[in-house]
Amino acid sequence: MQFLVQHSTHYHYESPVHDSFNDAHLCPVSDDWQRCDDFELEIQPSSPSLLRRLDFYTNQVHHFEVMEAHRELRVVARSRVTTYADTRDFSVPSDPQILPSLVMDERYYDFLHQSDRVSLSTPVRHTFSELSLEGMDVQAQVERIMDYVYSEFTYSPGVTQVETSVDRVLEMKQGVCQDFAHVMLALCRVAGIPARYVSGYFYVERPVSGSEDDNSASHAWVECFLPGIGWVGYDPTHNRRVSPIYIKVAMGRDYADVRPLAGTYRGSAKAELSVEVSVEICG
Repeated sequence: MQFLVQHSTHYHYESPVHDSFNDAHLCPVSDDWQRCDDFELEIQPSSPSLLRRLDFYTNQVHHFEVMEAHRELRVVARSRVTTYADTRDFSVPSDPQILPSLVMDERYYDFLHQSDRVSLSTPVRHTFSELSLEGMDVQAQVERIMDYVYSEFTYSPGVTQVETSVDRVLEMKQGVCQDFAHVMLALCRVAGIPARYVSGYFYVERPVSGSEDDNSASHAWVECFLPGIGWVGYDPTHNRRVSPIYIKVAMGRDYADVRPLAGTYRGSAKAELSVEVSVEICG
């Protein structure tokens, strides 16, 4: 499948600011299951320098600076992405006895331990103990954890912030896709299953008003490592494995690693933020 994605970010400041330094995680990845065919980043006021680099987790990061005084900052990312079906054999048993050997492997270490936004606290461990995962292979454990998050938590925009802790989300049993991904990450890591946070988008043919199933926002899900199969994407917001309608932008330990736009500026003005996303099928 081929998609056109536009992600627009607009900051409006109460008074002029300057010396704005920014990093953008907005360019979709190219891997076994998708290819970024084209990417364009438009910045207003224009930046004289736009530097591309790979971060620690090999995500593409675009760094730009706006030194002049400005009251608005607009960043528009346009992408054309082709996605492919996952043809791996998911009937292959994923042996949980392999998991302990992954703990000190540098490829999985960061995705097995606590991170800034994913604590492995007493409430998380208590919740995990109630899931009764004994005797399940790794794939079944992941699906059980995903089903728990989907069944027990209510999608409620506005009740959490990007800084809301996993413990708080467990207490409220409410949140959005970012919160559900963080809870699933915490439970998987307590189980000894490597799990990483993924940011991106997904396509819906006919979005329903008032539903989370629309193309007007970015999305978040989880990738888990299944022995014998590899890294596999799971979406706890919709209780399903990811498919070619999903477009992956970046991955990391949690949201803090993959914020779409992060930066600093000089000035005391408060910023008003608006974000618009559109995903259209093409070809």
